[in-house]
Amino acid sequence: MLVSILEFKLTFSPFTFFLEQVVKLLSNKRSQAVGILMSSLHLDMKDIQHAVVNLDNSVVDLETLQALYENRAQSDELEKIEKHGRSSKDKENAKSLDKPEQFLYELSLIPNFSERVFCILFQSTFSESICSIHRKLELLQKLCETLKNGPGVMQVLGLVLAFGNYMNGGNKTRGQADGFGLDILPKLKDVKSSDNSRSLLSYIVSYYLRNFDEDAGKEQCLFPLPEPQDLFQASQMKFEDFQKDLRKLKKDLKGNLKS
Repeated sequence: MLVSILEFKLTFSPFTFFLEQVVKLLSNKRSQAVGILMSSLHLDMKDIQHAVVNLDNSVVDLETLQALYENRAQSDELEKIEKHGRSSKDKENAKSLDKPEQFLYELSLIPNFSERVFCILFQSTFSESICSIHRKLELLQKLCETLKNGPGVMQVLGLVLAFGNYMNGGNKTRGQADGFGLDILPKLKDVKSSDNSRSLLSYIVSYYLRNFDEDAGKEQCLFPLPEPQDLFQASQMKFEDFQKDLRKLKKDLKGNLKS
């Protein structure tokens, strides 16, 4: 048996495998990125074409369309791919494109691929973007109205002014102030009583509850000032950001209408 095996090894002629040569036109990093996208799709090109042509994201979801849009062939890449196609059109044994290049080429054959996908993505986010801006502006308007005319705000600020004037009663310059800068408010907690047991802020709060709030300590008691979280959100808002977001939406909307 051992002899027969040795004879088999001596007489066995191994097969020779030929790997098909393909044309690689993308950089290694770019090719790898497109390859990863292809392996994650689990979709036929006809499904992608149907979704894009019919503006239908029921089979191909928005996240996938976003990935396809971001990884589409750029003009220089597409030029190389098409140039290779023209040069090897009538040649025998012409080398075929590597899979990532072929995938990008097939995407480019979908009529108005970039414009259609951009339209689908824009449509899905337009209403949400407008609503987000509207909610922020509504919050800002509500806060401004409350700070200007809210009775609770007026009472609290009036107490701050009254106590400040009382504490500065011996000072002719500061003892009869008609108002104060808002930068004083954060400092109220730092003004302590003589025994250092409480701050001016806590005293103003307790005085307000005793003398101005009939529902103090009850379930129906309401906070007299705007909610701190709303104030914080409003403090982060900038009109420049609103203008920038609206300009972008307007530009994208015009782009969709033209395409």
